[in-house]
Amino acid sequence: MSEENQSYDLMSIENKAVQDILSDNDQASNIEEMTEDSQNISVEEVPIKERYPLSELMNETGLGETELDQTYNLTRVQNVDLHNLNFLDNFYRYNYKVIEKRIRDRMEYIRNICQDPSLERNRLGFQRRYNLYQMNELGVSWCPVFKSGSTTWRNYFIDKFVVEPPQEYYLDLLKSRQLTSAKRLRTNQDGKVLYKEENEDNIRFSVIRHPFSRLVSHVKSSGREIEMVHQQAIWIQNAMLEGRSRHVHNATLLQKYKTEFNNYFSWLKAGNAGSDFNRSSDNPFLSPPSPTLSEMVDHIIKKRRIRNDWDGHWMPGHEFCDICRNAYTYIIKLEEEPLELWYLVDMLGLWEDREVFLNRANSSTRKQTEMLEVWNQIESLAESQREFIERHFDVDFRMFDYKRRREVEVREEGG
Repeated sequence: MSEENQSYDLMSIENKAVQDILSDNDQASNIEEMTEDSQNISVEEVPIKERYPLSELMNETGLGETELDQTYNLTRVQNVDLHNLNFLDNFYRYNYKVIEKRIRDRMEYIRNICQDPSLERNRLGFQRRYNLYQMNELGVSWCPVFKSGSTTWRNYFIDKFVVEPPQEYYLDLLKSRQLTSAKRLRTNQDGKVLYKEENEDNIRFSVIRHPFSRLVSHVKSSGREIEMVHQQAIWIQNAMLEGRSRHVHNATLLQKYKTEFNNYFSWLKAGNAGSDFNRSSDNPFLSPPSPTLSEMVDHIIKKRRIRNDWDGHWMPGHEFCDICRNAYTYIIKLEEEPLELWYLVDMLGLWEDREVFLNRANSSTRKQTEMLEVWNQIESLAESQREFIERHFDVDFRMFDYKRRREVEVREEGG
């Protein structure tokens, strides 16, 4: 993360069980010491209240129960300084039981959703996706849902396991660890797909994000010069040409603008970004010189229609990671960082590296794409486009409990 001060607005955190769980905190100081046998209990089996006793936090901070509640209760804290590691640790420990219950409930809910027979019929893909990567040395396997903080995790694993430090980070540096169809071993009695080269007891995890936030984040990042070059042939150039050609009715003029558009990409590839490109003021392909959300959605519609769409940047997360068949242990939400991130690295045994994930967090984790902007952009789309992306991400909305439409506050008359 950059050195700029960053904070999270935590008032939006969904927390149905906060009060009844935290009310148990006053009993924590009375918990008896665990017996020698109970100290061998695995993380999954440890009762929630025994992992981070409130009495320990009181002793370490010198704060009483009331002061701890005022300082660390997630329903009271509105802004979190992401550079204050001590605060983050205490914030997590105080709210651990809430986060533990939330994620346990989420995983149980996902398992129930996976039992729905309509889920398989509604899959948008045309073959199984294999986007799980084993990190056996750490005892984990990871699926990157693009635009959900995946860059941070990708770079972390590359630094861990790629011998020569790369000049550029990209996912294929981990390709030898990808669990492909050729590495499928069998399906166990619980319906979980097992793979060769993966430890059977690996913890499988992923990080997800609101589908519409992923779309808006992707179209924003695609406007950066380096991404324009990288994604030119993948989708950007075609999407912009198809979306804007209809505005030019003169064939000669259209060809001139297209040539100029091609020259713009050549200019970017030559490393001229930052200087001025000599463009026609009325060239629609360069006004703006980057794709819009509407153009990207139209491109997705077209690719789905011709059954040729494998781009993970807008593929539904449940489909890209084959959530049900791969039986994940933990799925956290990007929107609920830092608490859920701290919980994840704790459960994965990566606690000593936790600061890395904040220091190297990308713009997604810094929440530069706020939901207000997301909803504004989504609502700027045509109704048919909005209906399509709602259908496109239908299972993600259901599986991960995300809203499809902006919640409008209803005020009583005179209020």
